[in-house]
Formats: sequence, C-alpha cells, structure tokens
Amino acid sequence: MKVLKYQQKAVQELVDKSIDLLSLAGQRHTLVFEAPTGAGKTIMASEMLMRLCTELTERADAPCSEVAFMWIAPNKLHEQSYFKMKTFFTETRELHPVVYDDMDHSANGYIHPGEILFVNWESINKDNALMIRDTEQSASLYDLTRRTQIEQEIPLIVIIDEEHMFAGKNAKKSEKVLQNIQPKLEIRISATPITAHPDEKVTVHRQHVIEEQMIKEGVVINPALDFSTPEMSLTQHLVSLALKKRNELAEAYKRLGVNINPLLLIQLPNDGSESMSTEDTSIKDEVTLYLDTIHGINTTNNRLAVWLSGEKVNVDGLEQNDNMTEALLFKQAIALGWDCPRAAVLLIFRKIESFTFGAQTVGRILRMPEQKFYQDDRLNKGYVYTNISQNLVKIEPEDMDYLSTIHTIRRENLCNVSLQSEYCERPAIGRKRLG
Repeated sequence: MKVLKYQQKAVQELVDKSIDLLSLAGQRHTLVFEAPTGAGKTIMASEMLMRLCTELTERADAPCSEVAFMWIAPNKLHEQSYFKMKTFFTETRELHPVVYDDMDHSANGYIHPGEILFVNWESINKDNALMIRDTEQSASLYDLTRRTQIEQEIPLIVIIDEEHMFAGKNAKKSEKVLQNIQPKLEIRISATPITAHPDEKVTVHRQHVIEEQMIKEGVVINPALDFSTPEMSLTQHLVSLALKKRNELAEAYKRLGVNINPLLLIQLPNDGSESMSTEDTSIKDEVTLYLDTIHGINTTNNRLAVWLSGEKVNVDGLEQNDNMTEALLFKQAIALGWDCPRAAVLLIFRKIESFTFGAQTVGRILRMPEQKFYQDDRLNKGYVYTNISQNLVKIEPEDMDYLSTIHTIRRENLCNVSLQSEYCERPAIGRKRLG
C-alpha cells in the first residue's frame, strides 16, 4: 500500500469504528465509507480488513478475536475486487478471498474466520436465485451465514461495494437480502453513498486525494454548441472535437518525454440497459464510419476498441499506458469499477434532456496515469464532451468546484434578427365560448 496520509488515516478510522460497532449489542450496525473515485477504495478496504483482524487479536478492548467477511458488489465488480484482493493477500496470506463455489456446501459448511466470500449482487437479490435456494444437494448462502453466526458464533461483517447502486428500484430487494443475512456489521462503500443515518461514517475528502496527485485536479465539461457545419452532423462534430483534444494531450505527453497514449472514451446513449437500441446502433455506425474514413481509426489497425455486451474487440491490455488504442466505444459495461488511468477524454451521447453531472459520472477519466501531476497543466485535467446543450446541464452541488463548463461564444459575422413585440387585448364583450 502506497504511504498516503489520507489512506492511512481512513484505514485506522475504519478499524477503530468497526471495533466500536462490533462491541455493541444487536445486529446490522452500519458504517459508511465515502471516498472519491480514484482514491483507492479497494486498496484501503483490503488494508482495513487485514488490520482489523490483527487488532482484534491484539487489543484488550476488542469484543471478539475473529470475524468472517462477505463482500457484495453489483454487476461483475465482485470478480474484479476478488482478483485484486487475491493478489493483495498472496504474500501475507492473512486473509483468504473465496467465491461461492469454493465453499463447503455440506451440512457443516460455514464462512471461516479470515475468509472473504465475494458475491455478485444480481445472483442473490431474486427470490428464485440459485445461491439462496434451499436444495438437498448444497447449502444456500443463507445457510452458510446462519451457521457462521449462530452455530459457530463468528461475527459476520458484510461489505457492500458501490452502495449507491442498491437504492431506487433495488432498495426493497437489498433490504430483504440483508434482513435474511443479519450481519453484525455492514460497511457500505461508495463515492456517493445513499445511507441516510449510519451509525458511523468515514470520509476521504476529494481535496486530499488531489493533493496527493492521485486524481486530476479538475474536469472540464464542454457542452455541445449550436453550430452550422453543412459537411458535418452533430455526432461527427462532437467526435471531431473530442478526438482533437485527445491528440492535443498525446502531443503534450510526447513533448514531456512520457510514454502515455491518452484514451478517448465514447459512450453510447445509456438507458439503463446494456442491449443495443436502434439509436445506439445508428450512432455506433456513424461514429465508426467517421473515425475510419476521416481519421483512419478502426478495429483492424487496433486504434479503435469496442466494449459492448455482444461485441468485444481489442480490449486486452487496454489499460496499459502505452497501448496503441486511441478510442474506445462502449455503452455501460465499463462504467463501474473499470481502472484505466490513461483515459483522459470522455464523449457522452445522451438523449437530449436534462442531465446531472457529478464526479461519479466521469469517474473513468479521473485517475492520474502515473499518480503525479505534470508541468503541462492540460494533462492534469479531464475533458468531457456531450450532445446536451449548455442550459440543460446541471452539476451536483458537491461537485461544483471540481466540474466546470466552458461557456459558449457567438460565432463571428452573425446577422441580428429584430422582432417587434405586440400585444392586443380583446374587449371582454367579444369573448364567447366558441370564440
């Protein structure tokens, strides 16, 4: 773990508050951990779990000597966290990350002390989900958690990663699952947590992460301008602007002698589904044709990558700083938990409606590729382009100082149009039903 003040401070706070909550009577005490994207939440969580196990065995005020863990994450983020922690604990072997298939499913199976069971949220939040279904052949997840806490008397700590994803339409399902598990402690992790009144909270402030040069010092949102370019559509115009910025940053890295190839992310309209709509397909075809015919960027020469639910091209090694791919076309598959520090420009196609920007939205372009700032200040910022006009863009209040917009300017040689305003009031006597 890199020695960063904010990380060390947050880890110790998490350990201390976890021990305090474990000492309380009852179940389901909540600890919220809020940290901005790019701060290293998974690394801090790994260090915290390891230190917690150590301090429980060493501290005289510890309410117990051992605990078991369950890590719940949405989509396939649990796999990413599992492999990260498996690597993290390879040398120390202080904790043992496992998945459901690794467990003992006999009548004696339970989550052992020091084990971290990684679970995909979508595999347990449905009533007929296989993992929670009672069968004669294997123990359900609820069997394992019950035996762990009641029969073995081992306190269970559930870590809920990207906790904000479990709200809205999933809130009732989330609550039902946690009610069935009844953990001693719930540690809820997110850049934008939604738990209203937790028992305890640990916050990593964005300013401290910026000061350690882990994330960019700001993000510039450049809403699309009204324009009249006969030879270009709005889609092509946006791609042209975003690609021009990517090339500008690439040249800046080159002048500094830094071997980093900045990546342009192009996101298709996101309607909450990974499946391709007619609008998605239309924009995808126009973008790929424009990139290929005008700029010579395509999947054949590896300068373009595609990451869609039914199509993945040139995605291996995409995260490496010197990877030759210049643009990635995606929908929402990579929007959560994907680490690619060289990603520098984001083009978001949305339906033309009001849209609120926050650091969570642009999280994929926040990381500094070498965890340090550069002499060329352009490389210390992220850039976002969108087809939503300036007056429809809203910014989350807490992100006002971090996200900024470029104001529009008038094109030269415009002819003013003057319209005379008139108001005519009809006499009341002339107003009739049919009139």
